[in-house]
Amino acid sequence: MAVTQLYNRTTNLNGLIEYVMNGDKTDEMKYVSGVNCLPETAYEEMIATKNRFNKGKEKIIGYHLIQSFAEGEVTPEVAHELGLEYVNEVFGKDFEVVVATHLNTDNVHNHIVINSVSLKTGKKFYDYHASRDYLRIVSDCICQYYGLSVLEDKIWKHKGAYKRFTKENPYMQMVKSDVDRFIEKALYEKDFKIRLEELGYSYSNTYEQGLVIIDNTRNRKVYLQKFFGDNYSHDKVIDRILDYENINIAQYGKNYKMSKEEYIKMLEIKRKNEIKKLPLLYVLFCLLLKIDPLPAKMDFGKARVKLTKEMRIEVKYMNELSRQAVLLSENKIGSLDDLNTFRTKLEDEVRTLKGTRENLQRKRRKSTKQEDIDKFDEELKILAPKIKQLNTDIQNCYKIEKRTILWQKEYEKAMKKEQERQKQNELKQSKKKSRKYLR
Repeated sequence: MAVTQLYNRTTNLNGLIEYVMNGDKTDEMKYVSGVNCLPETAYEEMIATKNRFNKGKEKIIGYHLIQSFAEGEVTPEVAHELGLEYVNEVFGKDFEVVVATHLNTDNVHNHIVINSVSLKTGKKFYDYHASRDYLRIVSDCICQYYGLSVLEDKIWKHKGAYKRFTKENPYMQMVKSDVDRFIEKALYEKDFKIRLEELGYSYSNTYEQGLVIIDNTRNRKVYLQKFFGDNYSHDKVIDRILDYENINIAQYGKNYKMSKEEYIKMLEIKRKNEIKKLPLLYVLFCLLLKIDPLPAKMDFGKARVKLTKEMRIEVKYMNELSRQAVLLSENKIGSLDDLNTFRTKLEDEVRTLKGTRENLQRKRRKSTKQEDIDKFDEELKILAPKIKQLNTDIQNCYKIEKRTILWQKEYEKAMKKEQERQKQNELKQSKKKSRKYLR
């Protein structure tokens, strides 16, 4: 099981880096990587960063983080990849880091050396109980994504570390919002399962772990009860799905055979009601361009893809979709790789703005003059909408990725059906020709 330990370093940072990069322990430095620095010149780059921000004489000069895995649970390659993903998640692009995977013991483990000063802002990383909790939470979450074991005992001294991780991680927020939406709409547990499967999810709901969502498109797991509380326990989830107070009970009338005219009239009324729910501006554009506001199918060349229930729901969110379209066009995003690169850039900007906000909040708490407090309040008011907009764009990036994967799958299904139809037509034509010649 994954275990993390953090140590402060006050002397001989160069010696620590040399120990970590030892060729005998890392298979001749095969499993050594640098984040925001080169492993060979990591010490010089870290010292240069300290000197640039006049922090070369600080007491703590670096940190030594150890991430250890259970014996035989991971290969050296996987352990090193997990270490790099762990470092990028926690420290992002703010700190210079050296990651080395040691193979000299029965259990493979990562040694991580972190510069104490940020190369972007010059701020220091502070080691306290909440930060240690946060380091363990991120490590546990990444290990659970890949099906590895973690420590089950809860020794958190600061519960705020959970909230911080779940709040700052857009992926966790996206999964939570999807699940909440389906729990509210589902009429029974099987309906909830079908709705999840349409978006590429599956789940397990047990008394021990509560609701666990498996993201089949990304091969990840999200333990909702662990990160979002007892509202996602086994019994609570079932009670929320079978909400007897608010459940919509169908009123069944007398059984009779509907005529064709009545059926067409019913469809027209239903269609009018659905169009009323769409944004007026979108309907106006559709009328001007002579486009059907609620298409039953979408054309992709020769294939016509039938719209699923989930797709039709997505079509109704036109304000959100229009924002996503503007985001793609303004930033010239043409592929999923471009989208992921852009999302990483946004996450870096959010991280920097949040650091600035924390610094302002710290200064505000320490200030005694009302003028200074008002000044800090104004600056915080300016930062809040920027952070909110960036978080919205990050959420949109995740939703665009999810929708793209969904449409690709539907497109592949439609193309297979089209190919099968063409083969059947060719067989029919060949049979007709053979019969013609027999005559």
